[in-house]
Amino acid sequence: MRGAPGLVGRDAELSRLADLLAQAGSGGTVAAVIRGEAGSGKTTLLRTVADRARTDGWTCVAVSGIESEAVLSGAGLLAALTPLRRDLDSVPAVQADVLAAALGWGPTSGVGDRFLIGAATLSLLAAAAARAPLLLAVDDAQWVDAQSMEALAFAARRLGHDRFVMLVTHRIGTPLPVPLDGFDVVAVAGLMPDAARELLGPGFSATVVERLVSETGGNPLALRECLHALNQAQRAGAAALPQALPVPDRLNELYAVELGRLSPSAWRAVVLCAASTDEAAAPMLAALVSEGLDPDECLAGTAQVLVVQDGRCTFRHPLLRSAAWARATVIERQAAHRSLAAVTLDQAARAWHRAEATPGHDNALAEELARVADVDRSRRGFAAASGAIERAARLTADPGRRADWLAVAAEDAHLAGDADRVRRLAAEVLRSDAGAESRARVLLTLGMLEVWYGTFARARDLLEQAAELATGLQLIRTLSELFHICYLLDDIAGMVAAADRAASGADGTEPEQAMLAAYLPGAARVVEGRPDLGAPLIHQALELLETDPVLRDDPRHLSVLLLCARWLMDPQTVAAFIDRRIARAREAGALGLLAMGLSLYSGGLAWLGDHVRAHAFAGEAVELLEILGYTADPGVAYEIAAIESAARGMHDDAQQLLDQARRMVAINGFDPMPPHLARTVAFCATCRGDLDEVADVLEDQVVRFDGIGLYLEPLGVAPLLVEAYLGLGRDADAQALVARFAAAQALEPIPPVAAMLARCEALVADTLDDAVPAFERALALLGDQPDQFEPARTRLLYGMRLRRGGRRVDARVQLEAARRAFVEMELTLWAERAAHELAGTGERVHSRDATREPLTSQETRVALLVAQGMRNREVAAALFLSPKTVEHHLGAVLRKRGLRSRTELARALATET
Repeated sequence: MRGAPGLVGRDAELSRLADLLAQAGSGGTVAAVIRGEAGSGKTTLLRTVADRARTDGWTCVAVSGIESEAVLSGAGLLAALTPLRRDLDSVPAVQADVLAAALGWGPTSGVGDRFLIGAATLSLLAAAAARAPLLLAVDDAQWVDAQSMEALAFAARRLGHDRFVMLVTHRIGTPLPVPLDGFDVVAVAGLMPDAARELLGPGFSATVVERLVSETGGNPLALRECLHALNQAQRAGAAALPQALPVPDRLNELYAVELGRLSPSAWRAVVLCAASTDEAAAPMLAALVSEGLDPDECLAGTAQVLVVQDGRCTFRHPLLRSAAWARATVIERQAAHRSLAAVTLDQAARAWHRAEATPGHDNALAEELARVADVDRSRRGFAAASGAIERAARLTADPGRRADWLAVAAEDAHLAGDADRVRRLAAEVLRSDAGAESRARVLLTLGMLEVWYGTFARARDLLEQAAELATGLQLIRTLSELFHICYLLDDIAGMVAAADRAASGADGTEPEQAMLAAYLPGAARVVEGRPDLGAPLIHQALELLETDPVLRDDPRHLSVLLLCARWLMDPQTVAAFIDRRIARAREAGALGLLAMGLSLYSGGLAWLGDHVRAHAFAGEAVELLEILGYTADPGVAYEIAAIESAARGMHDDAQQLLDQARRMVAINGFDPMPPHLARTVAFCATCRGDLDEVADVLEDQVVRFDGIGLYLEPLGVAPLLVEAYLGLGRDADAQALVARFAAAQALEPIPPVAAMLARCEALVADTLDDAVPAFERALALLGDQPDQFEPARTRLLYGMRLRRGGRRVDARVQLEAARRAFVEMELTLWAERAAHELAGTGERVHSRDATREPLTSQETRVALLVAQGMRNREVAAALFLSPKTVEHHLGAVLRKRGLRSRTELARALATET
């Protein structure tokens, strides 16, 4: 892809972009940011690529960011998706309804949130890309509204194997509405002297060109301005260059001169265009007529500033809009908004124009803007709703109403993911004379914000303050959040206090309050060591959660449901209905709640021995946590995902997950290696054979935390540490540790702990005759455990000891049983180790089982849903992927498992799970 007219010195950038398009055209989604300073030629690059893609048969859709539209939620998404509307029938019904409501194509649904809109956007783009390669060109992303950019970026990250390219231009030095981490970056730097000379054309001496490149940084727009700013003598170097050269920082000065030459009528047209909420020329022309001006006469003098074509009115360069708006006086701006309000048909836009034209208070207009916010909120345009309700707050003369609305604006901003805005609005409310209700609302919002983006300790402080002010349902919800923060901080006294207060203050006639008033004290009694008192209350909460029609379908209570199972120490308690609630959270697009729920759920599944789904859901939880930018993982999904990855031999993945888990621990000021993380680190090190790390980590745990295990048993880390000692030749240390472990469990331990003690005794036994009964005792104690991992590990160690003792036939029985169990659990690394040991006995192992390639977490998710009979499109909607990506993963699953069809996959998974 070579240069084009008007595009000089950009062959390298065009070649890079051509390679990206070729990559996507072969079936691999690409997302890239063309980044450079104002006037560097980003837009020209984008248009050149789009024009050539169209020539090659691509479908191209475009979005242009407009500074004045940045507060209008969904404007960019509407522009991007309207050309693809015919594919809406290919989008899953729930997603299509939400998208239609958000974009004004259909009635308000009141269902879904920003992530469901993102999923619907993904589905629509995937459907269009299935017909022909699709290019989405987003110009000036810094001025595209946040909801639109979030939805488009979400889709681009998930369209992994579609013929789709998203190219975004971004001006350096301006904030993006959403992060674009992970996008390829095509940097657009200044032109070199040879390219600048070609751009400037004849008449410029070499020394002047070099000076201009130096002074402008090679900025193409600034260099073009020199064509108008310099006279012939200056171009030739015969006269001094002016002091104010058109470098990027001075572009506004040049624009100010150009704007200053406009006639009053032309200037009026420019101000109206700058105030417009879209590029349609009709409102601006109608506003000119309403002011008694002749549109043709007004536009005649704007050729150097405005481009009016095909019913659209745009600025020659986006910077001109900013320069014009900055130059306009307050009175001129208000008059422009007033004129546009009089001719604009869209109710929301008209309300906004009226608001911007109103310098003081207007209670009626404030109420109208509040209703606009309600409409945006029902369509899940939370960023727009926050902006509208904040503007309503500025318009009202009632201080109490103002504080209430600012508090609501902070809530909306929290839902939109705008943490900085939340803190700004909340701080304003807290500085004011706001009443207790408003103060409580913002403190609760800040507390919830801190759970995910800040620290647990700070979240507790904020929630405690909110609880002192809140009443009714808001108080009970606050106490529930406070209870869970105290749990994460190991503050049992705080948990009990929050639970008891909720129980005494709840309205038992209101279902949600009644449910929380049973759940919280029930959990508190369990924590206090009185499960006999707590279990009935938790069961009461579970019954309310399942029988009340509102609570039954409310994704907000997904975490409460899962925590009920944790307090009861019985994941089976919620097994009958947890999948329905997970599916409901997916359907509603409640990804924040889903991330927390899946994090907890994956731990429960591992506990039950369902390592296939634990691997799938822990990986999904991690993906969602990263998409959302959360810095905390209360459900330790990263650790579960690391364990499952390590057990499959995916050590690089496991290490990355452990690194992130460590970062999250550090953020909240916890011990750098708390017991739960240390056990995970040691297990992963065991999987990759790093016995020195196992010993280092667990010896430290023994010194500082008495080596507590999963059941809080003293020296519970002994099983892994004993194996490490033996592997390192430290037999005496292993024997001493087993003796200490036995002494620590003098009071009759629970069966899993007793089994691990018996296994340790077998490992250090002097003779095989002593080891065999200890191994048998361990297996008998593990017989009732739902998780078959430790029984399989015990059989593996037993078989290894039997083989080394010369009892090959007996060894085969144990090793084959271990291998089969590991294969069924999809724990590839351990299955291979068992197969290797089995081969050492002379037994032939099926080659396909011996070399089974592990499935990734996302492949496992796809396999599970396909096995349920879902079509690719349905799987894509459930997992927020594209059908092409699902197809790719399904192909990988079938290849890795040596299967030929979806039917064979369903049978295989039914056998394994």
